[in-house]
Amino acid sequence: MQFERFLLNDVLIDTQKMSVKVDGIWRPLEHKQLALIRLLIEKSPEPVSRDEIINQLWPNLVVSDNSVSQLVAQIRKTLNDTSKEPTFIKTVPRLGYQCIAIVANAPTLAQRANSPQKNIPIHWLVLGAFLGFIITFIALFDFNIFKSTPKIKYISRITSSPGAEAYLSFSPNGRFLAYSQIVAGQSQYDLVVHDLQTNSSHTIKSSGYSEQAPNWSEDGKWLLYYRYSPFSCEVRGLSVHNAIELWRLNRDVSLLECDSAQVPQKVILNKSGQLFVNEMSQGEKGIVKYNIYMDDINNLSLSKKEIVAQAEAYRSRGDQIIYKQDLQWVQGTIGKDGEIRKTGLVEVGDEPYFGLTDGSWLSAGSELKLHSPGQQSSTLYKPYGEISEIAINSETGLIAHTEGSAEVNLYEFSITSDTFTAVSSNSRIDTQATISSDGMQVAYVSTTPHADPQITHVEVWLKHRFKSSPNLLTSLLKKDKPKLLLFSPNGEYLAMLSESNTLFIINTFSKIPRSVIKENQTLQNIYWSNDGKSLYFKTIEEKRSQFWKHEIASASNTLLPELEQPYTALINKNESFDSYINDIGVYLYEALQGEVPLHHLSYSLELYRPAIYKGGIYYVVRQGHQLSLFNYNIKEQTNEFISDVGLYLYDVNVELGLSATSDGEYIIINRIENLEMDIVLHEFLTD
Repeated sequence: MQFERFLLNDVLIDTQKMSVKVDGIWRPLEHKQLALIRLLIEKSPEPVSRDEIINQLWPNLVVSDNSVSQLVAQIRKTLNDTSKEPTFIKTVPRLGYQCIAIVANAPTLAQRANSPQKNIPIHWLVLGAFLGFIITFIALFDFNIFKSTPKIKYISRITSSPGAEAYLSFSPNGRFLAYSQIVAGQSQYDLVVHDLQTNSSHTIKSSGYSEQAPNWSEDGKWLLYYRYSPFSCEVRGLSVHNAIELWRLNRDVSLLECDSAQVPQKVILNKSGQLFVNEMSQGEKGIVKYNIYMDDINNLSLSKKEIVAQAEAYRSRGDQIIYKQDLQWVQGTIGKDGEIRKTGLVEVGDEPYFGLTDGSWLSAGSELKLHSPGQQSSTLYKPYGEISEIAINSETGLIAHTEGSAEVNLYEFSITSDTFTAVSSNSRIDTQATISSDGMQVAYVSTTPHADPQITHVEVWLKHRFKSSPNLLTSLLKKDKPKLLLFSPNGEYLAMLSESNTLFIINTFSKIPRSVIKENQTLQNIYWSNDGKSLYFKTIEEKRSQFWKHEIASASNTLLPELEQPYTALINKNESFDSYINDIGVYLYEALQGEVPLHHLSYSLELYRPAIYKGGIYYVVRQGHQLSLFNYNIKEQTNEFISDVGLYLYDVNVELGLSATSDGEYIIINRIENLEMDIVLHEFLTD
C-alpha cells in the first residue's frame, strides 16, 4: 500500500505533513512515532519485539526498553488509544507490540465525490438551490459591483547587490527616495538618494561613520539622519535646496546627540519648526519634541525637550502619526503646538504603515497587504523573503519596500577555549534558547524564516552536548509559541510559558507536555524550586497577588498562605518577573559606577536578554553596530570584556538573548548573520 496518506481505522495519517486527523482535528506526528507505526503495519499481524523496535528506530545507540514504552504511550495518546482497550496497538506480554488496526489507502478526491449519497426530498433540493442562488447573488453584488479590487503594478528593483538597504523615505514631492545602504563585507551604512526622475542613485554621505534612518523635513528642504560611530551618535540635518549633484557639498549641521545603543526611529521636522525624535526617558521610550530656532546668521539652536507621548516606535505623514504604545498601535494627530492627540487605535494585526488614502493601512511581513475600511484585507504582493519596511508617497502613488532575509543562529561560547560553536541550523530562526545548569542540554524555539499559513505549529528542540544532532522535543500551536523556556535544576523538566500565557511542563525524556495553568494574563514570577520538584508562579485575582506551588509528582497546584510566599533572589528571576530587565540595568549601573550610562545599558539589555549565573552577569552592549559580550564578576566586582559577538545592522524583529550554565563556563547566544535586503518599487493602481 501507499504510505503517503492512509487510514488506520478511522484515523487519517498524512506522512508528508507529518500529522494525523483524529475526530476531525489535525495533530502533529513525530518522525519516531511514524517510523514505529510503519514498522508495526509492515509486520502485521505478527507482533514486533522490543529489541527489533530498538534496532530499527535507534540504530547504533544504547537505549532502554523504557524508550519504547514512552514512544508507544505517545502514539496512543495521539490516536486516542488505550493499553487496556486497544484499537490500534496491542501490547503482547513478554514480547512487544502488535498492530491490530485496519489499514487502508485514504480515499481519493474522485472516490469521495462518487460515494453514495442519501436521497433528499425534492422540495429541500429546490429550497437549497434557491438559498444558494440568493447567497451567491449577494456575494457577487457586494464585492464585484461596489468594491473595487486594489492593485499595484510592479515597476522594478531599485537595488540588487550583495548587502542591505534600509530606512526608506520618499521626498514630499515624490521625486527622491532616500535610504541607508551597507555593502557586503562592510560594517557602516552610507546615505544614498535615488532620483526617480533620472533613475539614478547618488551616494550623499560616505564618511566612514554610519548614516542611518534618513527622513525629509515636511517642506522638503532638509534631509535628517542619524550618524553613528562606535562611541557616539548625532542627529544631523543636510540642506537639500539645490540640485542633487551638489547635496554632498551642502551645509550639514549637528542638531543633537543621541544614544549609540539606540535603534533609530526617523526624525520628524514639520513646517512649524518642531523636531520630534525617539529617546529614552525615565526607563521608557518616548517621542520627544524640540523647537528649532535659527538666528540672523543661520545658526540653529534647540529648545528644552518636552515628552509628548510614550512610544516604542512611530510613523508620521503630515500632521498624522501612529505610534506603538503597550504593544498596541495608536493613531493620533500632531497639533500646531506640537502636542499629540490620540484619535483611535490602528486595528491591523501586522506592522502598520500609512496607506494611499486616509483610513487605509499597509502592512509588512510575509506579504504586502492593504487594509481598507469596511473591507477584508487584500494581498497586493508576495515577496521573496520578508518585507521589513514600507514607504509610500500619496502624491505619486508609488510604493517602495525592502525585501530579503537574515539568519538568526544559535552558538555556544566556551569561556575556557574562547570559541564559538554552532548549535542550530541556519535554515530556521532559533530563539528563546536556554541551557541546563550543568551545560548538558540546550532547548530552543525554532520557527520558519518565512510565514506560511500551512504551518500551524512552532517547534521546541533539544540538543544534548554529546550528540551531534538535536531532537524535536515537542511542537505547539502558534498561539502557544513559547516566550520563555526554563530548565529545572536537574535538567529533567522544561517549563514553557507561551504567548497565550499558558504554562507548560514537559519531561525531556517522555517529551509529553502538560499544562499547569491555561491562558491566564496575570501569570508571572515563574521559577523552579532548588530541588526541581516544584514550580512556583504568581497570579493576580481581584487585584490581590496569589502565589502558587505546582508539585511535579502529583501534578497539582497549591495556593500558598501569605506567610509562605517566597522571596526570590535576582539569580532565580527571569523575564516573567516585572521590571526584570530594569532591575538588572540598575544593578549593573550601580556596580559599574556609571562606566556605562544607564540609558545605554537599558537599550542594550532590551536588545539582548542578559544571563545571570552564580558568579555574575553576562550581558551584551551595543556600541554603534558592534555587539560586545561582557561579564560582570560579582565576587571580584570587576567588569571584563569577553568577546565581540557580531554586528547589529538592522532591527530584524526577533528576540535575542543569552543563557549560561550555573558556573558560567558555557554561554548560548543568538547571532544575526547574512543580512540581505533589496528595494522594490511598485505603483498603486486605482479603478
